Amino acid sequence: MFSFYNHHAIEKRKVTLASMCVERARMLQDQFNASMTHVQAISILISTFHHGKNPLAIDQRTFAKYTEKTAFERPLMSGVAYAIRVLHLEREKFERQQGWSIRKMKKFEPSPVQEEYAPVILAQDTVAHMVSLDLLSGKEDCDNAIRARESGKGVLTTPFRLLKTNRLGVILTFAVYKRDLPADATPKDRVEATDGYLEGIFDIESLAENLFQQFAGKKTILVNLYDTTNRSQPISMYGSEVYVDKLEHVIALNFGDPLRNHEMRCRFKHKAPLSWLAITTTGSTLVITLLLGYIVFATMNHMAKVQEEYNRMVELKKKAEAADVAKSQFLSTVSHEIRTPMHGVLGILDILLDTDLDVTQQDHVRTAQASGKTLVSLLNEVLDQAKIESGKLDLESVPFDLRAIMDDVLSLFSGKSQENGVELAVYISHRVPDMLIGDPGRFRQIITNLMGNSIKVSPKISHFILLYFVFTEKGHIFVTVHLVEEVMETTDIEREASSRNTLSGFPVPDKRRSWAGFKNIGQDGRNCSLSPDRISVIVSVEDTGEGIPQEAQPRIFTPFVQVGSSISRKQAGTGIGLSISKCLVTLMDGELGFVSIPKVGSTFTFTASFTIGCSKQSKIIYPEFQCMRALVVDSRQVRAIVSKYHVQRLGIQVEVVPSLDHALSTISIGNAIFSMVLVEQVVWDADSAVSSLFVNKLRKLDQQLSSKLFILANSVNHSKKRDMLELHGLSIIMKPLRSSMLAASLQRAIGVGNKGNLRKLSSLSLSGLLAGRKILVVDDNYVNLKVAAGALKRYGADVVLAESGEKAISFLEPPHTFDACFMDIQMPAIDGFEATRRIREMEDNINDRIQNGDASIEACRNISNWHVPILAMTADVIQATQDECIRCGMDGYISKPFEGEHLYRELSRFFTSSPLMKCIENF
Repeated sequence: MFSFYNHHAIEKRKVTLASMCVERARMLQDQFNASMTHVQAISILISTFHHGKNPLAIDQRTFAKYTEKTAFERPLMSGVAYAIRVLHLEREKFERQQGWSIRKMKKFEPSPVQEEYAPVILAQDTVAHMVSLDLLSGKEDCDNAIRARESGKGVLTTPFRLLKTNRLGVILTFAVYKRDLPADATPKDRVEATDGYLEGIFDIESLAENLFQQFAGKKTILVNLYDTTNRSQPISMYGSEVYVDKLEHVIALNFGDPLRNHEMRCRFKHKAPLSWLAITTTGSTLVITLLLGYIVFATMNHMAKVQEEYNRMVELKKKAEAADVAKSQFLSTVSHEIRTPMHGVLGILDILLDTDLDVTQQDHVRTAQASGKTLVSLLNEVLDQAKIESGKLDLESVPFDLRAIMDDVLSLFSGKSQENGVELAVYISHRVPDMLIGDPGRFRQIITNLMGNSIKVSPKISHFILLYFVFTEKGHIFVTVHLVEEVMETTDIEREASSRNTLSGFPVPDKRRSWAGFKNIGQDGRNCSLSPDRISVIVSVEDTGEGIPQEAQPRIFTPFVQVGSSISRKQAGTGIGLSISKCLVTLMDGELGFVSIPKVGSTFTFTASFTIGCSKQSKIIYPEFQCMRALVVDSRQVRAIVSKYHVQRLGIQVEVVPSLDHALSTISIGNAIFSMVLVEQVVWDADSAVSSLFVNKLRKLDQQLSSKLFILANSVNHSKKRDMLELHGLSIIMKPLRSSMLAASLQRAIGVGNKGNLRKLSSLSLSGLLAGRKILVVDDNYVNLKVAAGALKRYGADVVLAESGEKAISFLEPPHTFDACFMDIQMPAIDGFEATRRIREMEDNINDRIQNGDASIEACRNISNWHVPILAMTADVIQATQDECIRCGMDGYISKPFEGEHLYRELSRFFTSSPLMKCIENF
């Protein structure tokens, strides 16, 4: 054991020596290469800016100053000098120009007559004594110059004593050529093109000493440098020849000259110490052996305890897995049992929209649809939270109309806002594109969560209002949508808004503070990480509610946490809406923030990134309103801008005035004919005498216009007030304003376009998309069959219904005439999974028979490969169910409740599109 550890210590000492030697060699090599590269760069500099220039671009003073400032680039070099090539015929003229005679290297005497000379004309200050010396008069320099100009590369001399310092050094020489030479130039061509020589002087002893002083272990080892070009007589360039330790490590050095070889030899300065590791380890072995018995005994006891703990953990693991399975099964069951009846409700409402309904009825049906979808979204919140925890929440990427989504969300909260007397409004910047590509459902979910939180706490009613019912002003919820770039500018809404000039007149927090911490918004308002075809929108939901207490704000986005017990009694909800919203915003490459002041209100702001959709307008244009003009009367500028935005969406030109007197003056001037006048309720109720006078004067001006006078009301709860409005023959338009309800109210009053036929026209244009396609729908629920059949027949499909898996198998036994099948999963007897497996087995069987020639292709309707698309249709949205659909052979998955567009979108993947289909799909 002692021998082993002693040998190990010696080997470790060798490795340590090698590591230290390699470290020094690498630094020496790197710095020499850096110096060599910079000398070559100076030679190129001289070749470019010195020769052929008149006057010369570089003189001694410039050269000395440049080489002094760039000396750090040549850490191992003590000086640089440039010698020009002078032929004997040019010597006299050259000496006259320079003002000195060419001298020999050693005795500094005038150089004797020879064929050519190489006098130094430029030198660094450290070697300025070399100016006028002929390099070709020294043996080492002459050999170097000849080799350098013939090879075109840097060459080194053998070590020799330098002139001034008498210390050992070497010289690196580069030839400077008059012109560029090809790579295959001959030595003769290179000699003829030579214009001079650039030399770098290395004081090996001093430079190596300074270099090795930088190492922490400089006193631990001895370093020697040798020129081993002559292996039998190596020349020592640096280091002492006295050694104490015989252990040596040798590393070959490459200084760029292939004809010269150099080595670094390293030894420790002191002898190797005693191997205390070997001594102590050998002595400790006895102690370890004596303790081994006790250790084995203790280990056996510990293993018994570990086994007991392991068995307990296995039991706990089984219970946890069983609980996870039970949780997934519970979520699946709840999802299925709630989604199935909701699918019937929403489906029948969708079919009802295809019947003969006026615009108001259509709006009521759509509101019922939106409410049903919101009920489904409440279930989805719990499922979404489970997906978030498992990291399996993904987003869709489909075209959608952001303005239509905001109208739908407004319809959800319109009843609640009117009941509470809350001003509810949406404003979308005209710079936001009509069509975007993203996940409309998730975007709608975020907006619904934020507005839902606001609607619970937004009525701005003080204690005096509750006790004496004196004040009538209410709070507001205001949603704005802009491009992110606009937040760095002053938007229309922000330009008019102040602490009091808000939608309802109540103060609100500064919304800029809600996005102050966003990291993805640059100073120019742009998100640099987005591609050119994507935009980032910023949405703010502002309310004048109770606000969020300061102590509760840090945990506002924590799942299942509500803002205090007192607040939670006033509000319903699960406490996960904001948590899910923050996760969804992050998936949309956005950020979510808020600012809240207790007893003042809150503003939630988030950004989301979408792809820009088709530039064609997606909003409905009402032709009956074209070329009409409307006059909006509102004293509050922010609210007037919102009203103007919604009226303009119908294609009506709008002008805004602050009072009834201004409205009367504008109409009296007669520059424009107004088809309607929309007066804000606050303006109308301010002075009943002024209002009555306005109606009378208006009738005198234009008897017809008085019947087109509208009041924009938040709520009309008092019968006397309603009777007074009806007495004047005024029509009431209830807020919040949205295009469908606003259009219906105007149509009724003006008497145009009472029936909304856009959906019918759309249905007529879509009725041929699936014409000639025979679709089988399998479901054990009659309502679900009816809904699916109605949705598919809208596209012209021939629909066959089956209420069990047995009938589906009999219908789809090849050969058959069906083009696709929608299969419910949870059915009695044979469920959708088993039915699909048996259908695929029948298809595989007939395909094998056709391939083997046992069945003729003509008898199988000329189809050589049978595979009917089967799409799962179920209320179960658990990921495990989707995976099982794929494993049993299904081709797709549709979750209930669905719409006709979902069915068509899935079917279109398997059918070749007709020109009409392609046109509508592109739209």
